[in-house]
Amino acid sequence: MLLGLTLGSTLLAPAARAQAPTPSGTGGSVSVAQPRRAPMPSRSVWLAKVRKKLAGATAELDAAAAAAKDPTKLAIVLDIDNTSVQSHYHWPKPVRPTRRVARHASALGMHVFFVTGRTRSQIRGLGPILSDDGYRYDHIYPRPAGARLAASKQANRAKIVKRGFTVAMDIGNRHSDLVGANTGITHKLPSLGGRLS
Repeated sequence: MLLGLTLGSTLLAPAARAQAPTPSGTGGSVSVAQPRRAPMPSRSVWLAKVRKKLAGATAELDAAAAAAKDPTKLAIVLDIDNTSVQSHYHWPKPVRPTRRVARHASALGMHVFFVTGRTRSQIRGLGPILSDDGYRYDHIYPRPAGARLAASKQANRAKIVKRGFTVAMDIGNRHSDLVGANTGITHKLPSLGGRLS
């Protein structure tokens, strides 16, 4: 998903007033107030929502590892922006609840992959950021330029499976992160009404 650094300022601006036609015969136009969006919640409120959504995720990974013949052939898939890294609230800090799940997966011998809506040019420099944020991972799969988001995520998960892994869990904050095949257990994190990328 694309970087949301400027989202806060644009989304919190007062809603524009649209011009609507006046009733017949009155001439001119009237100003119609558009409903205001609720302000974005604080970072602490957002993180509390993330923690709640990921409650039980480590236990689910434990169960998947116990049921697998070889846990090292299991993988988890993570979206990046506002799922693994705080793109909107505190770039480039990690989303700690997600990182905790990723670290638990690594401790079980599972592999961690990032599947992002960013294009190849947009992931330059992300590797060191993710490593500094405490993620141990195998690969970042970007979105091919011009590809639709959900389709690219599905195609990239298929690449992971083609490498011999089974996806045990998929974590993202948009439905496009989690639809289609090869998702395993899915965890949909808050997108705050679509306002987080």
